[in-house]
Amino acid sequence: MILEVAALMQRYMLTEYEDAPQESKDVFDDYMRVTGDTKVPVWLKSMGHAPSLVRAYWERAKGTLFGGQLPLPLKEMIVFVVSGFHGAKYCTACHAQSVLKLDKALKFTDLKSFFDENSEFVMPDSYKAVVDFASIVACDANGVTDGDFQKLMDEGFGLEEICEIIAVIDLATMFNVYTSALKLHLDPDYQAII
Repeated sequence: MILEVAALMQRYMLTEYEDAPQESKDVFDDYMRVTGDTKVPVWLKSMGHAPSLVRAYWERAKGTLFGGQLPLPLKEMIVFVVSGFHGAKYCTACHAQSVLKLDKALKFTDLKSFFDENSEFVMPDSYKAVVDFASIVACDANGVTDGDFQKLMDEGFGLEEICEIIAVIDLATMFNVYTSALKLHLDPDYQAII
């Protein structure tokens, strides 16, 4: 029996830096300045043809990830976990790279094993509480209980920080929908984690 594998339709176009409208180039430049990256990622280039879209997505990401009180490594771990929960291949790979860049004690195999039921992946109790909370919110935001909030408070998080955690979960969900629906290809330096 011969199986045919249908090629996926290209669902997006990439706008390279040199071909982008000036307003998009400004966003690309801001992204590289803030993140320290030297290349524009696929997700930004996929919006580069629409300056208002690329600006809106970047400003939301920048404000949520690089502003606020929570440490960036924790925020990146939240996005990584929520993306894995949603099966978002691009976002999981992207944020795994960010987590590994920020926490040199972790290895790729640690993050890959995170989604295994028998994983022995260990993280600080406060991070575990946030990851557990993120999983609950990603599964059913209406099902979040006062007890779920209390667990975070018991780990030292205040209401402002919990709102920030929820904002990061929401940001991850938004990007998961965008990148998964378009089936964005991974950037060359990303490794698939799921």
